[in-house]
Amino acid sequence: MGEIPYFFNDPDGFRTNDDGDKNDYKTEGELTRAFSMRNPDLLIQSAKSSQSLMDDAKKVVDMIATSKPFSTRLMAAAQESKTAAVTDMIKKTGVKTVPDIKYNPDGIRFDFYPKSGEVNCHIIINLKWSN
Repeated sequence: MGEIPYFFNDPDGFRTNDDGDKNDYKTEGELTRAFSMRNPDLLIQSAKSSQSLMDDAKKVVDMIATSKPFSTRLMAAAQESKTAAVTDMIKKTGVKTVPDIKYNPDGIRFDFYPKSGEVNCHIIINLKWSN
């Protein structure tokens, strides 16, 4: 599957030290504390923000997946570097938050951020149209 960006992936992440405490992480004789308990409010807020972004992402992806004429016009506008036309087409899908849109000869990328300016979540959709 390849490397996973932004997250540390250690299958032995919570090893047990000699006293049986699974809240400690032991590596090469060194004992380091694992993540301590935190207030989950930010995590909950991030998840709630993500829900509306996911709804918007779904609207865009559904339109592309179900409308060949829309997909054809979107590709043509992007390949002709008609940024305003591409943005307008995405707005017309009914999204509440217009994503940042980037495209190149291989495909298109949509970066969805919360409207409020809080950067507690971010959804990226990468779609290819060329090998």
